[in-house]
Amino acid sequence: MDNIKSYFKKIHNQLEAGFNKEYKKYGLTSTQLDVLLYLSQITDSDSTLSDIAAYFGVRHTSVIHVLKLLEKKDLICKNTAQIGRAKPILLTESGRQLSTQLISKMEQKGPLLDAIMFAGLSEADRQLLEKMLGQIYENLQSDAFQNL
Repeated sequence: MDNIKSYFKKIHNQLEAGFNKEYKKYGLTSTQLDVLLYLSQITDSDSTLSDIAAYFGVRHTSVIHVLKLLEKKDLICKNTAQIGRAKPILLTESGRQLSTQLISKMEQKGPLLDAIMFAGLSEADRQLLEKMLGQIYENLQSDAFQNL
């Protein structure tokens, strides 16, 4: 069973290293990219620090650091016109342009990444893998795991 857990970690590390290498030329880490893409997909409402932390399942402190870096790069800003503690996080014009550019690039490379990652797996295997990973994710969201 420990082998399975180590595969999760190794797969995560491989993907993160690949994304970090690919997006370094844009001055972004994979984590910064994730937040930027998340913000670019939120069109119906403003997203706050709490929303971002909840979406990624991480603590506020982790998100604060990433947001500060993105703000320093002029890719995001806080809506200071909003009254109250929770300030919506908005993409700047340069953040919106970069997001659009990166989404297009990812759409082009997505099929190739899928072909590499899932080589040797049938469509049925892929569907089963997706189902199993979904179940594992649900299990980790349970109170049993949270209270471990």
